Formats: sequence, C-alpha cells, structure tokens
Amino acid sequence: MSVLLTSVLVGCGILVGRFIARGTKDDKKPEQPEASNEAKPAAAPAPPPPNLDAFPCKLGDVILRSTGDEAWLAGALVLREGDEPAAVVFFSPEAGSDRAVLARPSAKELLWLTEEKTVSVPLAEPPTALEVGTDRYERRRRLPLRAERVGSGAPDLGRELIFAEYTGLGDDCLVVLATKDRVLALRGPSLSAGTYDVLPGKAET
Repeated sequence: MSVLLTSVLVGCGILVGRFIARGTKDDKKPEQPEASNEAKPAAAPAPPPPNLDAFPCKLGDVILRSTGDEAWLAGALVLREGDEPAAVVFFSPEAGSDRAVLARPSAKELLWLTEEKTVSVPLAEPPTALEVGTDRYERRRRLPLRAERVGSGAPDLGRELIFAEYTGLGDDCLVVLATKDRVLALRGPSLSAGTYDVLPGKAET
C-alpha cells in the first residue's frame, strides 16, 4: 500500500512540476522594442516663389508686341546677385521659336530674344566682344549671378552662371548665360514702353 501511495504522490509531483514550468514559460513574452521618443525630422518646407512685383511682367503673363507677336511667359530663370532678383529671363516655349524675354526690376524696357546658335562663346567667361555674322557686339555688363528655375520650359543651367549683356547696332542686343559646362546665347531687339502690352495671366505652379 505504501508503495502504491508513494507512486501516486511521485506522479502528482511530476504533473504539478510540468504545469508550473509551462506556466512560467508562457509568462515570458518576447520583448517589445521601446518606442523611440526621438521625433522624425520634418521635411524642409518648399521655398516661397520669388517676388517679382518690381518687374514689368510676371510668370503667366502674355507679352503682346505692337507688331502682333506674342509670348506667354511659362517659365523663367530668376537671376540673383544678392537676395533680390537682378534680372529675370522668361521663356515661352509655345511661341513657335522658343521666345525669351529679359526683364529688369523697376525698368519698363524688355529684351525680345530668341536663341542664337551661330555665335561661338567660350565656356565660363564671355569675352568683351562677340561677332554674329557681320554684326559686332560690345559687352556692357558682366555679372556673376545665382539662377533659380521657376515655372516650366526654362533651361537648366545650374545654380551659378555668368550673365553678360552686349549691345549692337540700333536696338539690337545679345545676352549670354555662361557656365563651365554650357553657354546659352540669346539675341533680339529691346522694347521700350509703349511698344508692347502686358496681359496679366495666371502663373503656372
């Protein structure tokens, strides 16, 4: 009888031990990674569009010449010498000849330009004089400027460039935007106030 009782007690002890061991194992939950208190850095806000209130025209406007030619200003290169824009070259890809219009702050005069592919200009540094065919142009202004592209259709010339402006016979002008990798030459007449109208439009975002 004592042997039987002893066997029963031993069996009960084994079952109780297994139950306790299983409960202890179940109580050990996998460690959860602690939530990080570090806030994720916020995305940098987009820079505000350049203020072109001092210019005779803005992005989205239509320039209408007295000759009947017109250009919708779809994009632009805003050229800065410091914080404020020193000049803006607007581009109108839909004008049929890739029209460009140069404007300056607080000045009514515009330059009505198209790309001039026949002129040879050294990279990075426009010379003091250039020749296009039989026409000679003298440089009257040279500025190192920072370029900002806005709208659509403006060429990507990089952030830093040399802006050079040349004068020829009469109202004929030549503008050169030069970097170490690319040169864009634009040629055309200057337009005084009264020879064009500005039709306000909605700027493209």
